[in-house]
Amino acid sequence: MADLNDFKSSVALVVSSCDAFFDAWRPFCAFLEKFWGDCPLDGFLVTNELEVRSSRIRSIAVGEDRGWSSNLLCALTQIAHPYVLYFQEDYFLTAPIDRAHLADDFAQVMESDAASLCFRARSERDAGFQPLNDRYGIVPLHSDGRTRCQVTLWKRSALQSILREGETAWNFEARASARTQEMQILSYRSRENAPIHYLMSAISRGLWMPEAVALCRAHGVPIDPFFRPIFSPHSWQRRLRRATARSRLRRALAAQGSGVITLA
Repeated sequence: MADLNDFKSSVALVVSSCDAFFDAWRPFCAFLEKFWGDCPLDGFLVTNELEVRSSRIRSIAVGEDRGWSSNLLCALTQIAHPYVLYFQEDYFLTAPIDRAHLADDFAQVMESDAASLCFRARSERDAGFQPLNDRYGIVPLHSDGRTRCQVTLWKRSALQSILREGETAWNFEARASARTQEMQILSYRSRENAPIHYLMSAISRGLWMPEAVALCRAHGVPIDPFFRPIFSPHSWQRRLRRATARSRLRRALAAQGSGVITLA
């Protein structure tokens, strides 16, 4: 039976981010430590200019922020592992990882030579979805959900081949499914039996989601610095709060300077 330690040289945990979201890095790592403290995988955090100090995760500084896909493409060229477990910095774990379950998934994906396995099922299953077992199956070719920016095990070369310079994550989700027609794309059938459970997303359009703040408070995880306002159900409040967030972000980055951010 496969063990997660068997995949240390083949799977890297990659956290897509940029310096504009550096306030989410400490909470992300705190929940990683709490719910997956024995993670054997090499961890990498995509940054721009900021540096981090951590025994668990290393930064890949890609320089000036050129957008989600360009940053990620640059980072992937610096990773030797043939597979990457993709996260984003505001995907906070909410339960312990099922190590045996996850290791078995890794082994089966590699044995089948699939391009990816998404660990978060869609709210409604695609017509034509082909179950392979009681956990996951093949996403149909016509689906627009073959490339979702959820926690996913990707064959690194496959992900690199469908990324395009200058695309946002939203562009990628909308356009890249058509680039995967020669690939086998897998996804979980339901969210309940997945080995990885997480809050998606802690930050929306530049604002903290109330459930993310509540999660952090419930677990005693500080958000430091806490410059980003909380999401409002009212559009006019969101506009004002986003403007406030941009101004505070500039000051927070200036205050951070060239210092090193210590993570868990």
